[in-house]
Amino acid sequence: MSSFDGGARYDDNPFIFMESDEYVENPKAGQEMPNPLRAMYEDLAPLLLRSPPSKRYPQQPSGMKAWDILTDPISELVFTSAIPDPVIGGTLQRTMRPTVEGKEGLATHLNILVDCSGSMGDGTYYGTSPTGFPLAGYHLAQIVTAMMIAQAELAKDTFAVWGFDSGTYRIWEGPSGEHDRAIDYFLDLSPQESSPFKPNGTTHLYLGINKIGLDLADYTFDQSVTVILLDAAWDDKNEVRRQLFATHDSSRKKEMQYTDRQLREMGPVFYVVIGSPYTDDGTVSGVDGEEGEMDKTIRLMREVLTEEYKQNMSGCVLDFALVVDAEGGGNMMEFGGALVEMAQVNAGLNTSLKPCPKI
Repeated sequence: MSSFDGGARYDDNPFIFMESDEYVENPKAGQEMPNPLRAMYEDLAPLLLRSPPSKRYPQQPSGMKAWDILTDPISELVFTSAIPDPVIGGTLQRTMRPTVEGKEGLATHLNILVDCSGSMGDGTYYGTSPTGFPLAGYHLAQIVTAMMIAQAELAKDTFAVWGFDSGTYRIWEGPSGEHDRAIDYFLDLSPQESSPFKPNGTTHLYLGINKIGLDLADYTFDQSVTVILLDAAWDDKNEVRRQLFATHDSSRKKEMQYTDRQLREMGPVFYVVIGSPYTDDGTVSGVDGEEGEMDKTIRLMREVLTEEYKQNMSGCVLDFALVVDAEGGGNMMEFGGALVEMAQVNAGLNTSLKPCPKI
């Protein structure tokens, strides 16, 4: 570096001059924006309670053995080992083996079914995160799903995730034990077009219920707990009854083999209604006797279930209405605790929830 008598100096570029008391600050690495979904999940995660480990589904393709081209189908090949493993030295295939994780709990499986209809999209917001991030229905569904999977991991339960809108489809195939990978997937903050629960179409809950039953037909568990997330959709009791107990789909001329009743024969079924706790005039639902859309949907669903099963089914329909005050507090912890209690049913533990019986 050269200097001039006037006190100015230059570095490698002779066309840039600086005073002798100035300095060059090296560029800083870009900082990644915080993920509000993961931040809220991590706030709720300490509420998770350890359950007794359950007896996992007795056999799953978790073992490996040498692949024989003469006797084993190509579908059994582990393609990452098509080039022989440098340590084991052979091409491998997956094989079934027992995976018993514990003896205290029940051999349980968690089903998660999520509403992916258009009303879950960015056009409707159901609150904000503590940092002010606006939360649509699909955002809340991602947080709830991650919470449920995390609780299933503590109890060593398998899980699977489906979505429904005008149709129904698998989102995370099961019975799966890949809890950590699934949590990362469902907490990813992405535009709604690439969200795990991409909003689209209308609300055909009965198709999702039927799909779960069909996919579970070949499995046997001590009990299968089902959690269904949807937004406030109905204000007519007959429509609620049709969605929960439809025996056929007239638009598709298709018979429904599974309804709420058949799922409940496998284990408890919970409905978690996502929505706003406020009425149209901005007051909290229930104030001055005015009922908001979410509370009305919950009331109708509870009435239909209670009438169908001739017993109190109030504990089977919960809400997830996020209220966050100016200081970042509110009822987020309250609802996190309710979700954890719901998952505790997997292990057959007593909770403060009202009974949600297996029929």
